[in-house]
Amino acid sequence: MAKKKICIDAGHYGKYNRSPVEAEYFESDAMWKLHLMQKEILEGYGFEVILTRESQGADRDLYDRGHAAKGCVLFISDHSNACGSESVDYPVVYRGYDNIGNCDELAKKLANVIAATMGTAQAGRTATRKGSSGGEYYGVLRGARAAGLSDYYILEHSFHTNVKTAKWLLNDANLRELAEAECRVIAEHYGMDRKAEDRMVKITGKAEATAEQMAAYIRAANPSVPQSVVNMIPLYLSEGEAENIRGDVAFAQSCLETGNFTFSGSAVTFSQNNFCGMGVTANGESGNSFDTPQLGIRAQIQHLKAYANTAKLKGECMDPRFALVSRGCAPYVEYLGIQENPKGKGWAAGAGYGSKIRKILDDIRGTVGGQTESGSEIPAQSSGTYMIETTCESLRIREGAGTGYNITGYINEKPGHKKKYTIIEEKSGWGRLKSGAGWISLTYTRRV
Repeated sequence: MAKKKICIDAGHYGKYNRSPVEAEYFESDAMWKLHLMQKEILEGYGFEVILTRESQGADRDLYDRGHAAKGCVLFISDHSNACGSESVDYPVVYRGYDNIGNCDELAKKLANVIAATMGTAQAGRTATRKGSSGGEYYGVLRGARAAGLSDYYILEHSFHTNVKTAKWLLNDANLRELAEAECRVIAEHYGMDRKAEDRMVKITGKAEATAEQMAAYIRAANPSVPQSVVNMIPLYLSEGEAENIRGDVAFAQSCLETGNFTFSGSAVTFSQNNFCGMGVTANGESGNSFDTPQLGIRAQIQHLKAYANTAKLKGECMDPRFALVSRGCAPYVEYLGIQENPKGKGWAAGAGYGSKIRKILDDIRGTVGGQTESGSEIPAQSSGTYMIETTCESLRIREGAGTGYNITGYINEKPGHKKKYTIIEEKSGWGRLKSGAGWISLTYTRRV
């Protein structure tokens, strides 16, 4: 059976609609974050989710954004409202002007849950707006209607001209709570009321991957991996079992943090026996060091336990940062990233940190002799260092190797004044910059 499909639109691009009462707030920034959270949560419920734009800096015609929902059961466009009075504080959900398919039912549910979650001064409401020549007034709604949908909405998350609202929407933990509440209503409406947590990976418990699968994965992902790394894989399982923490999760995290033990672009070195970046809390820091690989892995397991639950350590604490963790704040792998954690806490600040670990873990569990169960080889990462120049005037820098990762910046060049950049790792046609800024598409570069 095909998945139910949802299209989500972050209302504005770039830096747009700055609050006149809270200078740090931009509607475009907050709604971009919110719609990424909604996507992740809805996918956890089993929906297929598409976005109308690939990056916050990209613009797209309003009608086209709505029409991108063709084949979907739902289209939502996220916004915060504005008006001339600072006291106005209520959410409004715009729906089809003629209540096609009784779409007002879901609109009311969404308006009410937004009001309850945000604690607005006035109750949530629904509204419509018909164009002067008939049809929908708003371009995104016209597009969604033309695409054949009946459930298409603009969600106005109260008014950023209200100080309290603007400050509330600036808090990522609040946005996460809002996204969770909205997605729960949506899932229940479409009969997919299974909790997102049911699909997440608990850190506490027994490992599901075997040492053989972990070894097969790392040999395929890094053909030059030292035998000493393969030899220490059983330590992840034994140390994890000692504290009832999944050792395969810890190993997947180590693969992410060390670039599959190439240490290319990593803040730590192999000799530190620190395979999880522990203590690297800012650029330029080298992190903690441990006398043996076993002690380093033990500290990593203990640090994961600090995040995963509130149980006491069974062994002597080797984790120098154990006491700094808010105990039990990240029981799931997906919550290890601060941006995705509903409490705004976590191991790392980079977007999608937990989901990246989950992806590696899934690859490990699907590995048989260096291949996935489907028979495809696991892509290796190259670690050669070389210099490049761009072949275009502006090139996006992303957090990871692919267009699905967030944009972190741009390389902007002036004609005739090309700069040289160092690539320290290559993967699937993308290169990681030595500067640490992120990854660029090598399609628009040449070696020098």
